Amino acid sequence: MRKNVTTVLIICLAISTLIFAFLWNAEKNSKDDVKELAQASAVDAYTQFAIYQSYGDISRYWDGVASFHSFQQAYLSIVQGTNQSYNSLICNEIYGYMIAEPEKCQNFIADIVSIMELLSKDVEDLTGHDQLFNLRNALR
Repeated sequence: MRKNVTTVLIICLAISTLIFAFLWNAEKNSKDDVKELAQASAVDAYTQFAIYQSYGDISRYWDGVASFHSFQQAYLSIVQGTNQSYNSLICNEIYGYMIAEPEKCQNFIADIVSIMELLSKDVEDLTGHDQLFNLRNALR
């Protein structure tokens, strides 16, 4: 009887270990996908804002804003629950300025392009996020 209980417990432990490994791998892949989305959105935002800066095409500004919003949402998912989650609040404030006061943000387009260039290379670049903090303060 005791041997049967031990066998059942070993089988249950093995099954739970496999389920845990599967779920852990699925979550890891999900985080990687979100980081790729943030990276692609940062690249597109950089591209759109740079074109706006060069040619003044207002539709490129709004495309950049949309890509920035996508970046901001994906970045929030990456840093949620970490000590870097404050950076996502700064991104959210800047996005609000981009929508509510586009003329004000357009005056800082060189800074925005510079910041997005850094973040397009690495969405977690601390220098880029420090510059976002400075931009947010300048927009206030």
